This record gives sequence, C-alpha cells and structure tokens, in this order.
Amino acid sequence: MNSEESPKKSVSSSINVGALEMDELEPTSPWRPLLVPAIVVIIGLVIAWAFIAHFGRAKPDASGTIVRTLVYPVDVDAAVAQADAGIPGQNPTQDETILLVQASVSNVSKQPLTIFDLNSDIKLSGENSQSAAAMPEDIDRLMQRFPELVSMRMQPLARHQVIAPGHSAEGLMVFAFPWTKAQWSQRKDAHIIVSFKVGRPLTLPLQ
Repeated sequence: MNSEESPKKSVSSSINVGALEMDELEPTSPWRPLLVPAIVVIIGLVIAWAFIAHFGRAKPDASGTIVRTLVYPVDVDAAVAQADAGIPGQNPTQDETILLVQASVSNVSKQPLTIFDLNSDIKLSGENSQSAAAMPEDIDRLMQRFPELVSMRMQPLARHQVIAPGHSAEGLMVFAFPWTKAQWSQRKDAHIIVSFKVGRPLTLPLQ
C-alpha cells in the first residue's frame, strides 16, 4: 500500500508547482489600464501650458523701429576742448564715439504714452555701459560743432513727449561714449530703451 500512495502525492505536488510557475510568468498589472489616460492628461496639460504662454502674455504698449544710425568718432583736441566742452558729462580730453539714432515709436495701447527717458545699453568688455540721450539743446550744439552731421538732423525724440493711441513719433536720439571707434566695433548686445511714465518700456536692438 505504501507503493500505491507515494505516486499520488508526487502527482499532486507537481501540479501545484506548475500553477505557481504560471502565476510568476503572467503577473497581474493593475496600472496598465491607467497608462493611456495618463498620457492623454499629460499631453493635454502641455497643450494648455503652451496656449497660456502664447496668448496669456501681456501685450506691449509700444512698438518701434530704428530707421537710421550713424557712428561718428571724435578725436578730441585739448586746445579745442577748452573752447568747447562738447556734450556735458563727457571727459573732453579723451576720444569719444557719438551715436546718432533716428527711430520711430508707435503707441499700440489704448492710453496716451508719455516718454520718460531714453537710454542706450551696450555691453563692452563683459560689462554693460549705459548712456542717456542728449538733451535737444546739446544736439543743436553738436550739429554746430560738426556740420558733417547735419544730414542726420531731425526733430529729436524728447522726454515728456506724449504719443496718442494709434499714433507714432519719429525723432533723433544722440548718445556719447568715451570709447574709440575700435572699441565701439567690439560692442555686444547693444540696444536702445525707451521708457514711459506709465507703460512697459520699449527695447530697440542696435545692429
């Protein structure tokens, strides 16, 4: 009788082992049905973020273009400098580079824009150098001293100038830098900044 019972136990044992092996080969995956919806949700979020980034950006208050520029190097002579100091705020005993910029600024907002300030921001030798635009009376003095610049003469863009909605203002800006022309040629990231009393500033890149 012992010989008849032992084969039955062996058969039963082999069947149980086979069932365990099948369970290991084909594990249950409850997360798989959620994979496709998760991908759809992620794609939807990306599209929504791109839509908000594009259409949710604040609209500019002004647009503008640079019509013409002229770079004029000045070799300052000490004897001449004593008689005419040039643009105030500059050292009259060193070479200068004068930048003349004719630009147009358009008011694309629904409110009048009042020009607050006009500045140039230019990177040279790894440092940013800023220069404020010359006052209208200084521009007149510059034109008298250097008649060859008369071709650039026009009504200047002025601080406190008001631009009505839908209108544009075109004018001249003059900046002076204590650089030689060779130094000027090494400039990087040059642009003009037109700021307003109320409204976002306008940045005009310089070539």
